[in-house]
Amino acid sequence: MGRYAPAVPTAVAILGVNCSPARGGKTRAAIEAVLAGAAASGADTRLVELADGAELAEVVAGLSGHAGFVFGSPMYRATFASPFKALMDATPRGMHGEGSAPLTGRAAVTVATAASDHHFLGPAGMRDILVDFFACHIVSPGLYVPAAGYDEHGALIEPFAARAALLGRALVELAGAIAASSALGAVTPNV
Repeated sequence: MGRYAPAVPTAVAILGVNCSPARGGKTRAAIEAVLAGAAASGADTRLVELADGAELAEVVAGLSGHAGFVFGSPMYRATFASPFKALMDATPRGMHGEGSAPLTGRAAVTVATAASDHHFLGPAGMRDILVDFFACHIVSPGLYVPAAGYDEHGALIEPFAARAALLGRALVELAGAIAASSALGAVTPNV
């Protein structure tokens, strides 16, 4: 009897969302490194920045149709930035009469940037919201990059660059596993 191996879709759509209150910067560079790893595995990738003045309703509408997400935020006082919270507050969960649930049953990676290693537990709040509130599947533990993880040009250095690429590939594989499963994509929030 042969072993079943689910096929990974050839064109998985992955959306990166920079939830930094400032455009560009280190958070964007870290998200782009994860997206590059996903693209190397055949994914179609795109990045949006909440600091661009994009209307939250447009960003939320743009979540639909993606198999996976990379959510990035700088850590301030050991927690995520307010644009991430605003996006999560505006995103429907398919509950209580909501007509859509773009994150539910999808794959995601969290990216956190900070001045030092002291805030490394901050991304747990992002993961908790994605997992418990949206029933999103997470590639854990995500990417955490302190200021020392960048070179003088703002690019990730090793081992952070390799970890970002690995997480991008893992995101594509997780999205493929969800697509091939009758149960993983059907999971919904508890309440």
